[in-house]
Amino acid sequence: MNDTSAFIALLPRLGRGLLLAVLGLTLSACERAPEAPTADTPQPATLNAPRLLAATNIYAYTQLSEALNQAQILDGLITSLLHHPNPLSLEEAQNTWLKAYRAYLQVSFFQPMPHLEKPQYHAEADTYAIIHQQLDSWPIEAGYIDYLPHYPLSGIINDMTLKITEQNILQQHGFSDERFASVGFHPMEFLLFGVAGKRSAKDFVPQENSIETVGADMHLHEQEHDQEHGQEQTALTEQEAELGPQNHQRRREFLRILSALMVKSLQKLADRWEPAHGYYAKQWRQAQQLEVLQRVYQVSMDTLQVQLLARHILPLLHHPQVDDRRSPFANQDGDNMLAVLQGIENLFYLEDGFMQELKRHHADSADKITAQFKRLMRDLKKLPVAVAQQPLPARQKIIAPIQQELIKLIENLYLGAPLLGLQLEALPVSSN
Repeated sequence: MNDTSAFIALLPRLGRGLLLAVLGLTLSACERAPEAPTADTPQPATLNAPRLLAATNIYAYTQLSEALNQAQILDGLITSLLHHPNPLSLEEAQNTWLKAYRAYLQVSFFQPMPHLEKPQYHAEADTYAIIHQQLDSWPIEAGYIDYLPHYPLSGIINDMTLKITEQNILQQHGFSDERFASVGFHPMEFLLFGVAGKRSAKDFVPQENSIETVGADMHLHEQEHDQEHGQEQTALTEQEAELGPQNHQRRREFLRILSALMVKSLQKLADRWEPAHGYYAKQWRQAQQLEVLQRVYQVSMDTLQVQLLARHILPLLHHPQVDDRRSPFANQDGDNMLAVLQGIENLFYLEDGFMQELKRHHADSADKITAQFKRLMRDLKKLPVAVAQQPLPARQKIIAPIQQELIKLIENLYLGAPLLGLQLEALPVSSN
């Protein structure tokens, strides 16, 4: 499989035709033999790999520590919310969730970076990939977790056959589909914000149910009925809708456990990146450091292409209704994109980082990339909060220039890699 087909294979939801139509393939450019160097060919910089990797390691640790700090603050605010459920305590928890998630997004792309796992991590299903998937699995099915409008008895919270414990909640994560997420930022987002951001603090008041017995085993994937039972199910739903939200105590305990699990997961990652003694940090010091740097650069490019361009930008640009969003309950499309881009910019502009080296040896290339980062950041900051709710023509007018700026940034960052002496995989897409 060549680089282009490998990239396209990552994007099944977008459709092969859409990707090719929007971006175009550059197979001929990728397969063209390299030209012989001339006297005017820029000479690659000589990177100080140990220093650059040390700065990158410190960034990962610092950013994960910030995410952990915000998660710990959030944990305290959730305790306050559960003690005194009111609109103000709910709003404080919501605002701190936003801060914690933004902090994590700015370092979330470190998961595919080069690192070795202890055999213990594999044995205990505690690898970096698993922890990341438990923190930031999206999109999710909200009805797998809690009630929805017209479905007041749906979700794990209303499944009386399932005891709300940490072990059980973890076991339900991705139970039969990757969208059935039960832990991480986004189930917590749904519990704190609700559908369309309309969560009521009353949902966390410790009160008795308004009915004597709540139906068991109400998971979303077990609510599907044959068409012949459609009328019966509709009538039941209308009857249930008059009941209002149930199982407040289970909802409270679920939120408490989600918060504790989030703190625990972020603490593990911060510890493993701790520069002096962290397991991942030690692996970096012992590895082939130039190869590690190339992987750091490559993962950053993959994040811009797969995460930011394919999973965020293209659906907003082409889908009349965008369902699979990253934060549909908090309405954070623009801020999520901004945080991902900010994390990569922060990494590239570290002291002793990639851009400092590029600026030192090839100032024109560095200046061009810097200007593109600034334009893209400016445009993302101007995105309307509810951009996904706008009609498609209006959305296209807003998103199309951002898409073009992002493609230009990706192309120029690829051009910058050989100037730093880094060999990347061939650029799979082009705006040409």
